[in-house]
Amino acid sequence: MRFQAIKRIMITILAAVMVLTLTACGSDGSDSSQSDYQISEVGTWKDGVYTETAEGKKGSFDVTVTIEDGMIVSIEVGDNEETADKGGVAIAQLPEQMIENQTYDVDAVSSATVTSDGLKDAVAKCLERASE
Repeated sequence: MRFQAIKRIMITILAAVMVLTLTACGSDGSDSSQSDYQISEVGTWKDGVYTETAEGKKGSFDVTVTIEDGMIVSIEVGDNEETADKGGVAIAQLPEQMIENQTYDVDAVSSATVTSDGLKDAVAKCLERASE
């Protein structure tokens, strides 16, 4: 009988640890990086050309966002030292996705997280300026 009681206590402790672990690793649906930016709604951005500096894996590079009629119409990435097979893939893919979805908040390219995050941050800062 004593073994059964210890077994129940151990199962309870294990279950509590699992719940706490899942809660700590889970998401409440909010993205803290999004809350760092003050960006207005799509379609309300001020027209213009905005440039910010992105921090990539191999150094800094300029990112220029053009807004027309309150929408992102182009994102250009300046000269950079990013590796073609990793950071270069992010630079090739993410601007198109950002324009298509009208947001900086797109999925990072696998194996190019630093470049992806730098590019996303620069575009978000441009959108912030266009929101002022």
